[in-house]
Amino acid sequence: MLGAFALAACLCIPATGATASAGQRSGRHRACAHARLRPTRKNLDLIRAATLCLINRERVLHGERPLRPNRRLRRAAQGHTASMASHDYFAHVGPRGQTLLARMRSAGYIYSSRVGYEVGENIAWGTLSLATPRAIVAAWMASPGHRANILDAHFRDTAIGVSPHLPSLLSRRQTGAIYTQDFGVIITG
Repeated sequence: MLGAFALAACLCIPATGATASAGQRSGRHRACAHARLRPTRKNLDLIRAATLCLINRERVLHGERPLRPNRRLRRAAQGHTASMASHDYFAHVGPRGQTLLARMRSAGYIYSSRVGYEVGENIAWGTLSLATPRAIVAAWMASPGHRANILDAHFRDTAIGVSPHLPSLLSRRQTGAIYTQDFGVIITG
């Protein structure tokens, strides 16, 4: 049986003029543990770690700093992933109009109206072997919008939400997973 997957990218940049230059990093090529693992209820921490490892490897290979995991972004990313899985949709905006910015504010990542920020989001779903971290990151890197988010030199923070439950309209009775990766940088003064 063949697997299936889909992607969507969102980049939201409010009016704040700060930029940061990424230092050139030359990292040794290393394997990311669990990159070929299929998500289940019991291995989601391994899946998140493998996905972040693959993302950071891509960033380093392209001269960008690795992203730091952020617990507030994780709350936003995992909440959105769970919402998509349980409410049977695949989109950046939730069924009640919840946007990326609203989720990040609710999670406390964007903690004040006085801070600047740049944020982005990648979402994907896949079935069977196309639901592994390796397949999801490869698909994101092959898509210009997703690749731009992953390699954005401004982003510093990230989090990955994963659910081993696909919306029924996508799964065709196959096992799979849905992913959300949120990106951000908070710019103070």
